[in-house]
Amino acid sequence: MGIKCDVRRRRVILVLFIWTFLSIGTSYAPADEKKKTESVVHGVTIVSLDAPLRATIGRKIHIEIVIGNERASKATTILTVTCPTTKQQIGREAEMLEGLTSQKIVYAWNTEGLKEGTYIIRAELEKVPDETVIDDNVRQIEILLQQ
Repeated sequence: MGIKCDVRRRRVILVLFIWTFLSIGTSYAPADEKKKTESVVHGVTIVSLDAPLRATIGRKIHIEIVIGNERASKATTILTVTCPTTKQQIGREAEMLEGLTSQKIVYAWNTEGLKEGTYIIRAELEKVPDETVIDDNVRQIEILLQQ
């Protein structure tokens, strides 16, 4: 009787193990992973935004922006560069990028008539169709203007 009990107990444990394994295994499906992957869609990005950290008032400051296309196909977007501190628009234009390429754009910011202080320069790309990753579409830097 002791042997039959051990065999039954082992069978019950085996059945519970298999049932647990199968129930855990069915909670994951490749389709679920595919849905997660499909929800992240890259598009365009601001690769870099460069300008001098300090500059002299009255001089033009060159602001260099490198934008990139993270897709394999062409993308068209609008790049806008502003100084929110003064509410100035420094530049705005449509940009067409081939797939998986980048492009450098340079603007000159006229600082004539500004006061000493710290100014924010902001570059922003409009999102492209179906793009879900948009946190890399905006960059900003600070420039200290002095006499």
